[in-house]
Amino acid sequence: MITQNDLLDRALSTAKIGVWTYHKDSSIFQLSENSRDIFGIKESRLSDITELLNRFVSEHDREQYIECLNRIIEENESKSGIYQIKCLSGATKWIRCIGQPEDENGDTDTIFGTVQDITDHMETERKLAETQHKYELMAKNSSDGIIIIDKEVTSFVSPGFLKLMRYDTFEDYIKATSGSLRPVIHPDDKPRIKSEFKQKISEKAESGTYQFRAQTGNSSFIWREDHVSYQYDTHGRLEKTYAVCRDITKRKQTEKKLRQLIDEKNWLVSTIVHDIRNPISAGVSLNSILLEEIEDIEHRKLISAANEKLESALNLAAELLEISSLEDEGFSIEKETIQPIIILQSLQDSFGVKAESAGIEFVIQTDSDLPEMEMNKSKMIRVLNNLTSNALKFTPKGGKIQVSAASDNQHLKIIVEDSGIGIPGELIPNLFDKFTEAKREGLRGESTTGLGLSIAKQIIEHHNGSISVESSEDKGTKFSIQLPIR
Repeated sequence: MITQNDLLDRALSTAKIGVWTYHKDSSIFQLSENSRDIFGIKESRLSDITELLNRFVSEHDREQYIECLNRIIEENESKSGIYQIKCLSGATKWIRCIGQPEDENGDTDTIFGTVQDITDHMETERKLAETQHKYELMAKNSSDGIIIIDKEVTSFVSPGFLKLMRYDTFEDYIKATSGSLRPVIHPDDKPRIKSEFKQKISEKAESGTYQFRAQTGNSSFIWREDHVSYQYDTHGRLEKTYAVCRDITKRKQTEKKLRQLIDEKNWLVSTIVHDIRNPISAGVSLNSILLEEIEDIEHRKLISAANEKLESALNLAAELLEISSLEDEGFSIEKETIQPIIILQSLQDSFGVKAESAGIEFVIQTDSDLPEMEMNKSKMIRVLNNLTSNALKFTPKGGKIQVSAASDNQHLKIIVEDSGIGIPGELIPNLFDKFTEAKREGLRGESTTGLGLSIAKQIIEHHNGSISVESSEDKGTKFSIQLPIR
């Protein structure tokens, strides 16, 4: 015959919960199979609970368990407790026991209950408590500030945050700000921060970084950088915001001074270049006149060599002006809607004959359906001319240069690849630096200023794109440009 305990035992078996009953008048404990497994007892009926009580780790737990049973009978209400017991293997486990009078017939001498192994749960809680303790120690000892905001109200700030914001206590900060970030942000920064925040939340972003001027407890302003993590509820609404805050005022002051120095440097370079370009141009013109007048071959060679040096100086002056312009904080590149194929076709006009005369195969390969794009035509031609010119300089006779272009829904990718002598690995990390050490004469003695790749990189970045290089000595070099279509 199936008893009530058997039915309950089956129902609770999937949850690893055991069922037990205790009859006070006969002092008999009846245990289901799951209960026996949890307690580590073989018998299903115990007339003496000594064996059961011996499973408890401490005398205190044993006394508490007996008291719990007695109080259920005496007070006729449910009771529960958490205890630590020993397994047959010698290991320990945590259990939760729940008991209540089985009073269907008014019989309060019988207790019905359940037992559950909660060792994993207790271990998880222990680890969480340890983690929380570690974070609390980090928050207390960190020089950075930590702040937690529940919805829109500040619920926690670390000592480092109070020091950062010039407040003595959490209560002082709450009183001054009403627990909100709005009164803290400088009025001029509020529209930008509000826009950035709304964008992050609309995207359900997990994190974000904000820089703004924050008013402190002594009414002064500091530049603050907040690294923020967001927590959302099950409906996707912002629930909590965690932020690590840092005072970056000195960094901002340094950046401002650096910007001023760069502006002064650019002005100085521009002034010097303009002053020396005119006499150099005059020298080129005079040499050209001399070449028309002088017939002596040796003298003509000397004048031609001088002209080459002067023209190199003019190229350097032009590139110095260009890179100073690109580095100017107020520089904005003008764009127009053009078809990239037009730019690529210009390469054939500029380099087709040169490549053929050098015995180099020159190939341009593009998708037939490249999309129109917003770009600066002359600047992009400048970039591709530089890359193709470099490829010609370092590709020997019998080699190949290929320029290809393809697009997906998001990007246009242009590749300039050659089978030339390649670039030593140690030079690649600094290849796009100004006056890079990678500057070398071409295979046919061509000179270079060392600025071309730096200019190319800045032009691409002004188009919100990227440029990268792959190269192996004696195998060739590949430059890859990626530009956003929209």
